[in-house]
Amino acid sequence: MARINALCASIALAGLGSTLTLARAEGDKPILHERIAPDPAEDTAMNVAPNSGIDRAATSRAQSAGAGLGLIDPTAAPDPLRPPSPLESAYTTGSEYDQFQADRDTRRPEVSRYTEPFAPSTAPFKRLAAFDAVRDDYVVSVRDARVVPMVVGGQPSPGEDIFFEDVVVDIAPEGRARIPSVGPGARIVRGRLGVGAENLGFFVSRDGADNWFVQATGVKRPQVARLVLQVAISRAAFGGPFADVGWADLPRIPRLPENVARDAGAVRAVIGVTRGMRPREAIAKLVEYHRGFSEGGGRLPSRGNLYLDLALSRQGVCRHRAFSFLVTAQSLGIPTRMVLNEAHAWVEVNDGALWRRIDLGGAGRLSDPIDERESNAFRPPRDVLPWPDGAQSGDTMVADARARGTSSASAGKDTPDDGTPFGAGGPSDNPDEDTPFEAGSPNDKPGAAPNDKVGTAARPPSSIALMLVDDVARRGFPLHVRGDVHADAQPCPHVAVELWLKPTQTQPLRYLGTLATDTGGSFAGGIVVPTRTPLGDYDVIARTMGDARCGAGAN
Repeated sequence: MARINALCASIALAGLGSTLTLARAEGDKPILHERIAPDPAEDTAMNVAPNSGIDRAATSRAQSAGAGLGLIDPTAAPDPLRPPSPLESAYTTGSEYDQFQADRDTRRPEVSRYTEPFAPSTAPFKRLAAFDAVRDDYVVSVRDARVVPMVVGGQPSPGEDIFFEDVVVDIAPEGRARIPSVGPGARIVRGRLGVGAENLGFFVSRDGADNWFVQATGVKRPQVARLVLQVAISRAAFGGPFADVGWADLPRIPRLPENVARDAGAVRAVIGVTRGMRPREAIAKLVEYHRGFSEGGGRLPSRGNLYLDLALSRQGVCRHRAFSFLVTAQSLGIPTRMVLNEAHAWVEVNDGALWRRIDLGGAGRLSDPIDERESNAFRPPRDVLPWPDGAQSGDTMVADARARGTSSASAGKDTPDDGTPFGAGGPSDNPDEDTPFEAGSPNDKPGAAPNDKVGTAARPPSSIALMLVDDVARRGFPLHVRGDVHADAQPCPHVAVELWLKPTQTQPLRYLGTLATDTGGSFAGGIVVPTRTPLGDYDVIARTMGDARCGAGAN
């Protein structure tokens, strides 16, 4: 048994079924911010140099602040010292994503591979290439390809979500590699580039369409390195209601080439969208039209150019819809980008407040397994615009992959009984839901409660050993734990382990977060206790849904 004060309390080391108590602090005075002194012992334990991170000189030249922040948050961070594996595809230089030209194949594609670099996963919305300019030959590109080093540092603010990016990159003395970003307007809190224990100086830059590039400093030969970033992004960039602003409130964009503007005018007339509407109404009308496209099987009718052929026939998959939307929206003066990766394409629209992601559907069929990080799925805000029946959204593509068993975790593991993604964070989809957790925190939406009936005949049930590590814990700070998972006396490697708080009274379980076991079946880390967790007595519960060999289990 242990006791936690509202902001500071003692926790005794405990074994299975560990218990803690949340109690009021002396004087019942809230502390909004409390600095934690650096702990060199913790840095040593993580094998991370305290000042490893973004190159100070390079970011200073970019007028950045807070470079070299160093230590990646151990709460959810990937291992920045893990050497690059030959099995990992490296992000590199090259012109593959410098421009996009639409094609006439409107059949639903088979997607052979998708790699997920983010935790929690945003599959299939890895933001790899964005375009914001249309030429007179209908090739789309980046209007301002000049790159500007990004400012690094600061702390996450209310309304922001936190992600970790873990990628392998090809670096060269003078070259820069394109890397994915998690969404429009994301910023870097801290990061590290290195090969094993060797730190490499680097900086990240972005172009006018918010494409990201990494460049190493002080390297003398080409090599492969691991880049780990902690990034923050406004949650509203992923969805929610659009700002109701006037046309004069939107950022100004250059006019389209004359022939493109003329063709777009014909398409607007068919859609019935004009500048007589409010921008928010026009965006909704354009989304409705393009989500109504259907995949084609025959020849496209010829109307003079491919844009007209696609837009007026309403045929095409994700890349055709995004291309048509880009041209049509820009002809109205709506700032728009087309975004794509190896599996999906969508658009981003600036509504006068910020850039927002819009999925138009038309996703393909994912035939290969998704990266294992997909099992910890990010849940964005609710899509406020309707979908037609039978639409193939990006989320549908991932759900279909789960259902067919091609995901790294089976559908039974990924989706608990209440239908929410296994291990997903983010606020409730119901804005009226009364939740005791702080709105916008990454741990405020619990998954399903642990199942009393664990294991199956085919998979032996998992056994979880759990121990609290900290002597002291605070609401709003990580609760550190360690343990291991076994089934039939054999370790269960690379399985997700959920942590829960179970009140001693008859109240629902409270989800904290998810850790993962290593190759030996062990797990260790810290999960932040939400600042609005009610005071009281709790058991700390761990559960896993297992994998193909190890069944579900709870301690």
